Formats: sequence, structure tokens, C-alpha cells
Amino acid sequence: MTWRDWDAWRKAFALHGKVLGTGVRAAAGLQRLWGLGMAVLGAALCLAGALGGLFNLLTLLGALCLLYGVPALRQKDPRAFLASRREEAALRAEYPDRRLRLSFDGEGFSLWEPGGGGSYRYAALTDVWEDGERFYLFLQGEMRFPLRKADFTGGSPGEFREFISQAAGRPVEQIR
Repeated sequence: MTWRDWDAWRKAFALHGKVLGTGVRAAAGLQRLWGLGMAVLGAALCLAGALGGLFNLLTLLGALCLLYGVPALRQKDPRAFLASRREEAALRAEYPDRRLRLSFDGEGFSLWEPGGGGSYRYAALTDVWEDGERFYLFLQGEMRFPLRKADFTGGSPGEFREFISQAAGRPVEQIR
């Protein structure tokens, strides 16, 4: 697990709630709309400067608006709206990288990590979430294990989704 796993969890949590998730998506949409406005304004200012035949302040302002507006317009993932360098630095400091290995079988799952480990029954899982890159396993209401799909060594994410849903006795919640 790395700080990126915890950062992904923070973003998934923000998008999971109905009110908060809707607010984040709306804010991300407003940011894209702002980007569109800046890109259109920038293009208009550049055009006005070009029609005037001179490189002037309008052309410079237009280029700056385009430089700001186009990336904001192209951003489609609301998770990017939640990105913060300060938050990422705090997560890096708080959660050093550690290697975990989880093994799932018919009875429960086991965890191995440097300095310890543990075994858990599937009944202890209170929630299971999934987004595009990870599954999030909750024990007693707290997210404990962000599992990167790219790190799976046995089975596919689809097979794991079916398995964990049956084993935990609850559906896997999709985070979009």
C-alpha cells in the first residue's frame, strides 16, 4: 500500500456519498464550464489581436486564457478536481509505502505484511467498494484495504467482484 492508495480512497469516499458526490461532480462540471469560457475568451482575444495586425496586450491575454482554459475544459474525471499537492504531501508523510499480501479462500482472507499479519472472516466485511483501479474493503465500518486491480495475481477483477460479493453477502458498490 502506498500514499496513492490512500489518496484514491479519499477521492472515492468523496464521490461515494450522494450529497457530497453530487457536489463534487457539480463543482468539477463548473470547472469545465469555466475552462470552456476561458478558452472561448482566449480565442476571441487572440483573434482580435490578430485582426488588429499587432501583437498586443489582447493577444497576450488571449494566449493566457487559452493556456488556462483548455486543460480545465479537457478534464473529465471528477477525481482530478479533488487533487491537492498539499494533501498528497501530507499523505506521503503519514502513510509510508508498505508491502501487503492478501490471500482469499473459502473461509476468509489472510493478510501478510512486514512485522505481522492477521486473518479475517468475510462476515467482518461491512462494505466493499470498487472504482476503476481498486477495490476498497471495510472492516467494522473503516476502510482497511485498498486493493489495486493491477496487482492481482490470481483471477480477474470481475471474478473477484463476484467472489467477494457472494462471500461478504452484499453487493459491491460502484464508485463512479
